[in-house]
This record gives sequence, C-alpha cells and structure tokens, in this order.
Amino acid sequence: MEIIPLIYLKKRKIVAEKEGECLSLNEMSEQINKDEKIYVLDIDGIEKDKPNLCLYPKLSENHKIWVDAGPRVLGDVVDLIMAGATNVTVRKKIWPELDISIIKEITENEIYADIGPKSQNMQIIEFSLLNNVDGLVVFNNKNQIETDFKYGSFLKNLCIKYKMYVYESNQKNFSYWKTLGAVGLLVDLDKIKEFHKHGF
Repeated sequence: MEIIPLIYLKKRKIVAEKEGECLSLNEMSEQINKDEKIYVLDIDGIEKDKPNLCLYPKLSENHKIWVDAGPRVLGDVVDLIMAGATNVTVRKKIWPELDISIIKEITENEIYADIGPKSQNMQIIEFSLLNNVDGLVVFNNKNQIETDFKYGSFLKNLCIKYKMYVYESNQKNFSYWKTLGAVGLLVDLDKIKEFHKHGF
C-alpha cells in the first residue's frame, strides 16, 4: 500500500498537521524524500477560495504534488496544473456543476474525487462523476466507518472498482484499510516517520 505524506497549506504557510506549527520549505523537505509524491491539502483554497498558487511551484521543484484546493470551475483546475500539480482532487460539494469528463478533455493528469462526509455520500456521489475519475479520496476515519455498516460496505464496493486513498493518523489501522481495499494512505507529515518505522 502506498503511503503519501500529507501537508496542509494554511494562511500561506506549510503546516505538518492541521493545527500544527508552520514549517519552512527546507524543514518539510528534510522529512520527505526527493521526488516523493506529497498530498497538499490547501485549507485556504477549500475554505476561502484562495489557493496558495505561489507555493505550488516551490513544492513541485523536488516533489510530485497532488493538490486538494477546492477548485470551483474548470479554470481553477487549469491554474493548479499550471502551478505544478500532477494530481488534483475535486469536491462535488464545492463544485456542484462538476463534470469530470470536461476536465479530462484538457488534461491527462489524474483527477480524484473527495467523496465527502459519510452522511452525504449517497447524495454527493453520482455515477457520471465516478465513471470519469481516476480514483477517490476519503477523509472519514476508521471509527466513523465502523459505526455505519452500510457506509463501510459502500466503501468496500467502491474499492473494488476505483483506486481509493484514505486519510489515516494511526499506523495501527493500516491492516484495516488494506482489508477494505484502499490502495494508499494519506498520512500527516509529523506521523510519516512512525509509519515508516513500522515498515509501511
């Protein structure tokens, strides 16, 4: 299973965990191998529609960056790719008129869909969306999924057809996600060493 370091961009700064301290580009690079893929969760882009486009070229100099910045129109996706994103995550709840097929007409970059909170999954996921994505991203934790058998079964079925990456902060849950069928974990930068120490 692939383990991808996750960093947050918040208030134009790099953060190792959502509520953590700011890092310099050098401090971040010391913890991630050169050319390694990193997942960039741009909180400013998602919450305020102000993605940190100026930081992406710097991040992409030494890393393959997968950007989740809440694009709202096709031009936003183009901006992310032009700034250095190799993969892009889109969110149906932010971009209600989302049509993946139009994005795929202009780029060969991989496009992933965040499938949203468990209470909204059935409403958010449309088959037209699923038919065109390269994979899915889930930010629900193991406990949220285990408390809802229907939702867990739903995700397991999706894992059969799509590459699914899930956010995880506890290395003890590695086997759970592997059994579910996830192909990769998005792990906060400050937890990456712990995962690697256990051979993941």
